[in-house]
Amino acid sequence: MILADERGIALLEVLIAGVILSVVTLGLALMFSLGQSSVVAEGGERIALYLAQKRMEELRTMGLASAASEPEQGIPGFPGFLGRTTVSAGNDLDGSGNVPRVIKVSVRSTVRQAGPVTVTAVYFRH
Repeated sequence: MILADERGIALLEVLIAGVILSVVTLGLALMFSLGQSSVVAEGGERIALYLAQKRMEELRTMGLASAASEPEQGIPGFPGFLGRTTVSAGNDLDGSGNVPRVIKVSVRSTVRQAGPVTVTAVYFRH
């Protein structure tokens, strides 16, 4: 016996609606999770950039001519961040015998999802 005037919602329709709603909710949850991790990583990179710039300013204050390479070590007051200073000789491009010094300060985080940040300065003796 088939009823011509069927009203209401069938169980199959409710299940399909539940699956669609679950997929949409899962997609939104993943989107918010990825957004959160991007914000955390950006915060770590900003802190690393601040620390690298701060170290470069310290070297400029002391004089870039006296800057020396330092191994990677922890940064006081900023647990989870490691800094390294590298000093190398550049190329004498004009043949004047005036070889520049390339000073690089790199900072990376061991706890945040941030890539290493490097600040570079070139020192020419006058």
